[in-house]
This record gives sequence, C-alpha cells and structure tokens, in this order.
Amino acid sequence: MPQARRWQGQAPRDSLLHPVWEPTVAGEPSPEAFIARSLLGGGLVGANGRLSMIDLRVWAALCARLRTQVPSPPATDPELQRIDTRTVETSGYQLAEMVYSDEGGVQWRRLRASMVRLAERRVCVHVVQRNAELAAEQIREGYVPLIGEIWLATTRLNLRTPRQWGALKGSSSLKVEIGHWTAQQVVAGRCTWLDLDLLRALGTGLAARLWAALEAWARWPQRSLDGREETAIGLGQPALQSLGVARYERPRDARRALDRAGRALVAIDPAYEFVGCQHRGGWCLVVRRLAGARARAEARQQGLHRDPGIATRNQMRQAERIERQAVREIVDRQFTEALGDTGNEELAA
Repeated sequence: MPQARRWQGQAPRDSLLHPVWEPTVAGEPSPEAFIARSLLGGGLVGANGRLSMIDLRVWAALCARLRTQVPSPPATDPELQRIDTRTVETSGYQLAEMVYSDEGGVQWRRLRASMVRLAERRVCVHVVQRNAELAAEQIREGYVPLIGEIWLATTRLNLRTPRQWGALKGSSSLKVEIGHWTAQQVVAGRCTWLDLDLLRALGTGLAARLWAALEAWARWPQRSLDGREETAIGLGQPALQSLGVARYERPRDARRALDRAGRALVAIDPAYEFVGCQHRGGWCLVVRRLAGARARAEARQQGLHRDPGIATRNQMRQAERIERQAVREIVDRQFTEALGDTGNEELAA
C-alpha cells in the first residue's frame, strides 16, 4: 500500500485555547458575539461570531502554507507589513486535499464558504504582560482579522459536463491574504502544529475541539520515567468555555460530554491513552498521553486516519477498475468456452 501522506496545519497557540472554535450546532455556528476568559488566565478573547472546526482546518491549512512560503521574516519586510509578503498562493485542489482529502463541487463550495466566514470575522485579542521589575502590567488590545482579501482565478473554457467543471474548479488558483497578527504569530513560531488528517478524522464536534485545545495546552509536566505525561485541568468556568462545554446548564452534563469526547479522541489518536473527568479534590479533566512530540508523531504515523492523498487514491481506484475488468473478461471467456463445449457435445450426440 502506498505511504500515506501527512498533511499538517498550524494555528496561533493562544487562539486554540479560546472558545472561538466552538463546535457547530445543527450544522451552523452561532452568530452571537461573545467575549470570554481563556485557560491562559491573563488574557481575554472576543469575536463577532463563532467559527466551526472546518473553519479551523481551513485556517490552519492556510497558515501552514504561509509558513512554507515565509519560513523566516524577510529582511525587506521584517514586520510583515506588506500584503504581498503574507499572501498565500495555493490552488483549490491543494487546499481541498489538505482540508477534506477529497475534491469535487461540494468540497469546493464548502471551502469558499469557510474562507468567506474567516474573512468576515474580527477577533479581539486582549493580552496582559507583567513586568516584575517595575511591578507593572502592560495591557495590549487589538481587533484583528484572521484573513484578508481572497482572490480566485479560473480559466474559462467551453466545458459542458459537471465533471469537467468540477475538475476545473479544483485547479483554480487562490491568493489569500493572512491577517497581520496571524502572520506574525506564524512566522515567529508561536503556533501549534495540527495534524489535519487526525483533525478531519475527529469530525466537527466536541472531540475535535477538545483535541485542538489539548494540543495547545502548555502546562504539561516534564517527561516521566515510563514515557508518559499526565495533566489535570480544573473544570472551572474559564476551562469550560475554552473546552466548548460552557453551554450546559448542569456541570455533570458538561462532564459527561467531555467523557464522551475523550473516549472518541482516545479511539482515534494513538498518542492519547486516557481523557476523562475525575474528582481530585474538585472535578478535573485528566489527560494522559505519550511524552514528547516525536513519540506522538511516530505513534500517529501509521494511524487508521491516514490518507494516501487524492492522486494516489485515484491511481488505486484506476488499478482496481482495470483488475475488475480483467477478471470480467476472463470469466466471460471461460463462460463462452463452456457454452461452446456444451454445444459441440449436443451436436455429437
């Protein structure tokens, strides 16, 4: 079997701990504006609307493309002020493969809708920086876009069938401006790498939201003797908001939702061994996983969520069709020969 490709995205670390990426309800994100505390404690984050986990995958894929194009701040534009410096150039085919691992008209329409939602959002980032020497605090607040302008270029040809149009849309060139704050976070390396294959396998609900938050959670202990690391997140109101379960009226319902999401996460991600709620002098979300990014990457490499990619999968399908056609031809030939032998025997009789 061909080696499965590993698509990676990345997103600013702080944003993954905020409730911007709320699980969708009835297929649509809530349009209500909000502002909430985060697990980081010292900062606030706000937005003019919640975004879905699909939007996170699109944003992470675009950020990964930016990191590939701009691995370090250019000498001519170290602050990334120029729009052309932070504009991602890709194609509909490549973005669909990273986000959906599939192509077609449905995927293309969803990608466009997701990019439009990302362009409409304005996020309020409220950061508190403490200066121990001066016994003072510096508070910075910014209202920043996630992405900016979006340009699509498609060659217009005399195409007639839906299949031809779908193939053309997949080859459309894309130019997407990444927001200034986002681009600075990406190029500076203040991001969390996200396994897009794994995030896609987790779906669009709470399990994916929980996994993204845990990947960005920085308060993990040092490597243990058995190669495992464990942390306990107190289930106070900031954590419930950041983990996406603040909408439950009863705390026990929120804990049950986290337990279900934790079991789904452990079933898909081989790097995690236990995710569930336990009472440890107060209710906590206890998480145990392999220690070290390299160990987790190796454990995930051969996971069931891996996909060989669109081109490889199409080649495999073509090979299967050729094989089935060859088998049918052999069966037809044997059947024809058998009928011919039967007819000769009847004539001889």
